[in-house]
Amino acid sequence: GTALLFMKSQHDLNARGAYLHMMADAGVSLGVVLAGGLIMMTGWSVVDPLVSLVIVVVILWSTWGLLKDSVNLAMDGAPTGVDVPALEQALVGLPGVRAVHDLHVWGLSTTETALTAHLVHDRADTAALICEAQAVAKRYAIGHTTLQLETEPLPDCPGC
Repeated sequence: GTALLFMKSQHDLNARGAYLHMMADAGVSLGVVLAGGLIMMTGWSVVDPLVSLVIVVVILWSTWGLLKDSVNLAMDGAPTGVDVPALEQALVGLPGVRAVHDLHVWGLSTTETALTAHLVHDRADTAALICEAQAVAKRYAIGHTTLQLETEPLPDCPGC
């Protein structure tokens, strides 16, 4: 029953972890009851380690995605739901944007995503450009954007 409380919050890494933990607890309990019943009926004590191995495999299989997502978040990787190349193309597709560079997308938390980027543009209405770029970011579920506007690509400056 407790696991069902977390079922709808699968987009949050913490809630997904709690859900998997509760489901594993329920599965282990069920496995123990079934193994105990089978041992009582048949006397086959080998059922206990076999059921234990099945439980371990099921837990490892079901938590592999959680482990990958957790490591990705810890390493400041782009969340799996964000198509970074498509996001870059959408930003380049904005009117007046000639190039995008230093684009970085990472998870701030299990539910919040951030973006930083440099936009090379030739527009006079920079406030509108920032609004349009933020709207693009929102389409990719990115809530925090930091944009640097450039009229020319900045040269690499050693010592900066």
